[in-house]
Amino acid sequence: MTTEVIKIEGMMCGHCQANVEKSVGSVTGVSEVKVDLAAKQATVTFDPDIVSLDAIKAVVTDAGYTVVA
Repeated sequence: MTTEVIKIEGMMCGHCQANVEKSVGSVTGVSEVKVDLAAKQATVTFDPDIVSLDAIKAVVTDAGYTVVA
């Protein structure tokens, strides 16, 4: 398992936080997602043999948010 921090712009409220957690958490290979709304970031634990970090970032973008890093 690998843990990465993704910086995200566009999250404004608890609903946004829940949306990112649900979207990323539904990706096969992702085992844990913790979104820190104040820090505008998500900490994601995933299996890199199953899903890439770029694929996870694409899910965040598809959910309507901007990945900064």
